[in-house]
Amino acid sequence: MKIQFKNIGFSLLILLAGIFSFSSCENESWNDHYSVDSEIVSGQTLWEVIQATPNLKKFAWALKKTGYDKYLSNSQMHTVWAPVDSASNNVDTTNLSIDNLLLTKEYVKNHISRYKYAASGSKMLKVTLLNSKVTNFGLNGVDYYFADNKLLSNNKVASNGLLHVIGKKQPFFDNLWEYLAKDTRLDSIRNYLYSFDKITFDASKSTPGDVNEQGETVYIDSVLYNSNKMFSLLGKLEREDSTYTAIWPTNTAWISSYKKIKEYYRYYSTSVTKYTADTLQRNNARLALVQDLVFSNTMQKSPNDSLVSTAKNVFYNPNTLVAGAQKVTASNGVSYITNELKYNHWQSWNQKILVEAEKSKGRTNTWSNLYERTYSGNTYEGISGKKYVEVISSTTSVNPTIQFEIPNILSGKLNADKTLAYGAAYNIYCVFVPMSLKMTSPKPNKVKFSVLYNGETGKVVTVDYTNNGLSYTTDKNKITKVLIASNVTFPFCEKGLDTYSVKVKVSSNVTAKETVEFTRDLLIDCIILEPVQ
Repeated sequence: MKIQFKNIGFSLLILLAGIFSFSSCENESWNDHYSVDSEIVSGQTLWEVIQATPNLKKFAWALKKTGYDKYLSNSQMHTVWAPVDSASNNVDTTNLSIDNLLLTKEYVKNHISRYKYAASGSKMLKVTLLNSKVTNFGLNGVDYYFADNKLLSNNKVASNGLLHVIGKKQPFFDNLWEYLAKDTRLDSIRNYLYSFDKITFDASKSTPGDVNEQGETVYIDSVLYNSNKMFSLLGKLEREDSTYTAIWPTNTAWISSYKKIKEYYRYYSTSVTKYTADTLQRNNARLALVQDLVFSNTMQKSPNDSLVSTAKNVFYNPNTLVAGAQKVTASNGVSYITNELKYNHWQSWNQKILVEAEKSKGRTNTWSNLYERTYSGNTYEGISGKKYVEVISSTTSVNPTIQFEIPNILSGKLNADKTLAYGAAYNIYCVFVPMSLKMTSPKPNKVKFSVLYNGETGKVVTVDYTNNGLSYTTDKNKITKVLIASNVTFPFCEKGLDTYSVKVKVSSNVTAKETVEFTRDLLIDCIILEPVQ
């Protein structure tokens, strides 16, 4: 019979755990902090002590099977909390094909720590086990406990540490990263996230064992590090010293969400692009799908009202995100297994695009001189970053023009009836600073706009917006947010590219006769593209 590890106490922890109820674990090393009688000396190693204890036969078998008999025979100090035989009914000592990796990680290492931890004193300690799991050890009432396990006997001295005997097997809980590997419903997201794994072996911190037939050292305890680049986006999900809440999409949710999101990432393929359009679409759509699935429990200021993902995006009404999901407790947080991702696209991958007018990158101008200005007063509230650009006609007889490059556009398409077929649609705005900020006898602006982008054939398309020939006018005394156009789509995504084809052109549209009523000069705060919700 193959060994099976049941998460004893798992359901209990699920009932007790809340989305943000986990506190950070401290890694404390208490080598001889509480010592047993220093006059008691043992010539036996931990392995020899365990081997000689009658009711620890199954644990001793597991140590021998995994090579940890040698590990507990070396000179390094360790503490062992060994479960009695009756607590390890699911450990089949007759099964020669047992999974050694599973046995090592979830059973052997789950009961051993480095350093000596004596049952002495009243301090409750945080103990880091060999599998990196963190648990409590110390006095609870009148008895000493290892997590929820009351010690049956304690402080049995060995030459290389201490042995305590417990009446129950210590439950093993996967962390959020480990859980992905075990739930077959999560194959899609696991395969994607694990594809970035970069495992390195640290020989200096590993425990060597015997030499094999090839003359290679076989390590009993191998220290491995995973430098998966997704950890910088999602969080250190493989670690036990931080706590997170994760929303894991099932394969069903992954497929349906990817199908929807990929339509926002349609790229135009040219001979000069580094990657093909299909590759760009696949890479960026999958990244968009996962970027907001994890929330650090220590980052949340008002979790009942909103949640901030590790990608720094804010989601309101957080209960809707996990409605109908299965809650699973992990050693470093909580995961919610869902058949449907329910966050809004405008809070995640399809957010507002803001181009500050005072930024010179991607900005051009004709028939004009530009001056970047800073506003330090309090009269006009709402100027983005307290900065704007002043556009002055190069001569008194021309209308100035300024053009802004728009980055990170997502693709979309309208139906014949102007409803959205797929992807992103934008409402485009230009925000003007009032001329009263500049002059005592201000005049309003009268302007027109053009939007430029690459069409389906790759050629530049120019769409002019003149407010049905009447031009757009601004308020001379107030900040004016002019709606250039609504429900605008672009055939191709340009997120992550080095150059952008989408541009917004702002032109003064004042005739010579109208200069008495309007000014040709412009004060522009920013260009905004808001996704249609």
